[in-house]
Formats: sequence, C-alpha cells, structure tokens
Amino acid sequence: MRSRAFTLIELLVVIAIIAILAAILFPVFAQAKEAAKRAQSLSNVKQLTTAMHLYSQDYDDMSPSTYSYPDDTSVDIYQTLQPYIKNMEIFFSPVWQYRNSTGCPNNSTPAGQFVPSETTRCLGYGYNWGFGVWAGGALVDFQRTWTDSNGNTGWVLPGVSLTAAENPAELGAFGDTYNGRRYTISAVGSIGTYYDGAERNSSLRHGGNLNYSFVDGHAKSMKVQGYTMPLGQTPKGRNYIIVPSDTSKISKLYCLSDSTEVKPNQLLGSLPPSLGCKQFIDLALSGAFVPLTRWPN
Repeated sequence: MRSRAFTLIELLVVIAIIAILAAILFPVFAQAKEAAKRAQSLSNVKQLTTAMHLYSQDYDDMSPSTYSYPDDTSVDIYQTLQPYIKNMEIFFSPVWQYRNSTGCPNNSTPAGQFVPSETTRCLGYGYNWGFGVWAGGALVDFQRTWTDSNGNTGWVLPGVSLTAAENPAELGAFGDTYNGRRYTISAVGSIGTYYDGAERNSSLRHGGNLNYSFVDGHAKSMKVQGYTMPLGQTPKGRNYIIVPSDTSKISKLYCLSDSTEVKPNQLLGSLPPSLGCKQFIDLALSGAFVPLTRWPN
C-alpha cells in the first residue's frame, strides 16, 4: 500500500491546535508556579516564628533583641535565630532576588558572628519592630543607646515579654518585606525600602497579598494597602507605607498592646516624643503628621 503524507493544511491545523493548547496551559503553569512560591514563602515565615519561640523558651519568654556596636556593625535577627534554624535559605524569598552591596551588607557584623554565603542579597522577610522603625511597639521596645568602657556608643532595641501580647493571634512576628539590612516589616521606614515597582497594591509581592506569621504561631496571607509619603528621600521606597488593607488589623499587627509606649520622634525628630502605640498608628495613617497618597488596587 502506498503511504500518504500530511497535507500542508493538515499540518497547519495541528500546529494551530498546539498553539491554542499552549496559550491555554502556559498561564495555568505560571499560576501554579506562583502558588508554589507563595506556599513556600508562607512556610518560611511560619518556621521563623517557630524558631523565635524556641529562642524565647531559652530566654525567659523574651523575644529576640537586635543591637549594634560602636563600629556600626550590628547583630540581626537571622544571626540570633541561626542556632535554632541552621538554615539560611528560609530567610530568602523565592520571589525577591534583590541585591544591594550598600543597603544589604549581610557581612557587616561583629567578629565571630554568623555571616551568610550571600552577603549582598537582601533577605525576603522582616521581624516586627513595630509600626515605625526604632519607635518600638511590637516585638522589640524603642531604641536605646549604650556606652562601652571607652565612651563609644551603640544602640539596642531590647526584646519584650511575649506573655504581654494583648492579641498574640494578631500580633505580627515575621512577614514579607522589601527592607534591607534591618530586615523589618515596620510600616514606616522599612517594609518598602527597596520596592521599585508601580505604586499599585496589585504590583506588590503575591499580587498584593503579603505573607505574615503571628506570635501564636500561625501564618496567613493578608491583603495590603500602600501609601506614598512626600518626604523626597532616596531610594524612593523609603517614602512608602505598607499596611494591611483591613484597617482594624493594623494596630493589632503592630502593637504589643494598644497602650504600649512608643517613641515616634526616634523615627522622625519632628514627631511627638511619646504616644500610645494605637494612637500613633491612627494619627500617622490619618495624615496628621505627613500627608499620604493612597495607592489604587
């Protein structure tokens, strides 16, 4: 019998069918890949909180502190928790590969402290310092200075008692961040430091649903809301505020208790020297201190 080859029309039909199937399936594959990265990120922040609890059991239920030496080297959360994790990879986000030798020098540490192999890649997750960096309110108290025997000063943000948490199921422990070196989720001055995308909520990580873990140990994704402050700083990310879009969750995320004392003037000298944590957050987000521009979804 004589064999029959494909006609040109038949071949084109097959190619068209394959192209249509590819167009249908590729977005599905991309969504599946993103979902896997989001799940990995959620697992990472949950494991970090587990490590924090192991640390607190060894230190009278106190949360980890962070501190610097007079030579400006500092001890960060990834070093404090390393004995309980012994794994640096869970500090890096699968969806953020940002590197910055100035802003994220992971080797800027005191002699003898742990240094990760990637010294310029920014970590993907931050510790909860409170709503405003250095002001306190959450898992570390407001910043204090200390002096060595030669009169040189460093700073410390001391840990707090986890039993003092008013709402441990809603008080953040770790979360997605665009911060560098300090690695915090502080809404002002940290979480958006190196964000360089569009000023839209949907352009943030995971489509605007950042992953957070909480003091009680659970973790979940939360929809967030971004704001821009006209402070004219560089990089522009330092002008950004990123908070949960559900306003009822903001103070609970950032306050050990509503009345916990914070020091806003340590964030910005023109702010009040002392306020209650919730009061500070409510005033800041109302635009009482600096006018804010709300991002669209």
